[in-house]
Amino acid sequence: MSRQTIIDTAASQNGTVESPPNSNKTKYGKWYGLDGVKWCAIFVSWVYDHAGHHMERIDTVNGYQSCQSGYNFWKRNGCLVKDPQPGDVVLYDWGGDGVCDHTGIFVQWVDAEKTMLMAWEGNTEQGNDSDGGRVMLRQRKRSLVKAFATPKVLSGATGTTDAEFLQTGDAGSDVAALQSMLLGLGYVVKVDGIFGPGTENAVKAFQQKQKLQVTGIVTTEVMGAIEEENSMPKVPGKKFSSGSYLRKGDSGSAVLSLQEALNARNTDPHVEEDGVFGTVTQKALKAFQQLANLDVDGIAGPATFHALGMDVV
Repeated sequence: MSRQTIIDTAASQNGTVESPPNSNKTKYGKWYGLDGVKWCAIFVSWVYDHAGHHMERIDTVNGYQSCQSGYNFWKRNGCLVKDPQPGDVVLYDWGGDGVCDHTGIFVQWVDAEKTMLMAWEGNTEQGNDSDGGRVMLRQRKRSLVKAFATPKVLSGATGTTDAEFLQTGDAGSDVAALQSMLLGLGYVVKVDGIFGPGTENAVKAFQQKQKLQVTGIVTTEVMGAIEEENSMPKVPGKKFSSGSYLRKGDSGSAVLSLQEALNARNTDPHVEEDGVFGTVTQKALKAFQQLANLDVDGIAGPATFHALGMDVV
């Protein structure tokens, strides 16, 4: 196998789209074991595997699902490079906030000055760089790149540096920052800078939701997943954009508004208005979708919001 095999495997997927549209459901997610979520990193992991270079364990045994997790892992293991080769991983930071938003597979530089590059990417589209639902060859500015990485499977590296992690018993500003992010994601946690049972339970809940190994320990990779999730634009509680979707596993004020709307329509079963999109909420949503002659997929999108009388902007 070779780097060219990685490029060829990615190219063979050109034009592949989500099915159904706007669902984040792909064959890549099914292979990875986590379907219906943002899948740019999952696509890269799939390509590496199908090119004969199964990626090292980062988020799961199949590779990475969080761009920031990948960045944290490769940085810790000395895998970041300044002069990428075809087949290397590229990680983007659209807003310059230090958190990776998207990822792909580096193909080549476009110009001699190396200010523009070409990369194969999943879950992209013209006008929607990070959640476009399609596999495409994209041209990008170098200024949008957070880092390039040569995964260990290509470099042959086997060693790691000492892992950095937070766990029960730790205290300090790093713990407080972690707690603030978890609170922002809707988890019940006290921001006191002390990693106690409440923080551990919140971490475990996050790991379970993301289908990560449930340890209650925050490694650099887990922290990356938390950072990435926390950096995502939040859906307003009462008004939803035409591109908003809510699905099982989500939480927060947007889910609470959905639950209130379902109960107002006397759906069966009645939903506990707790802001957590669980099995009962999904069942009630499917029942409503069936009565409203909508696609019964258990995912709340623009059509469902309109049918429930919820504001869509």
